[in-house]
Amino acid sequence: MDKVSAAYDNPESLVWRDSGALAATIGLVAEWLGLSANMLGIAGGEYMRSIGFPGERFLAVGGIQISSRSR
Repeated sequence: MDKVSAAYDNPESLVWRDSGALAATIGLVAEWLGLSANMLGIAGGEYMRSIGFPGERFLAVGGIQISSRSR
């Protein structure tokens, strides 16, 4: 967050938009590879703090589960 904050007025908004673009790209690549990609409905802020990542420096923006498809 520090680097983004140094260059942009509303850094959290930019990070959330970038994470959405990355999630979409991962989903498209997973489909291309014949895999499943499920965006998880959690941001993960509490988990990040519990393992020692400071909230002012890092922003948890969610997770993606990638797995093989059921047959």
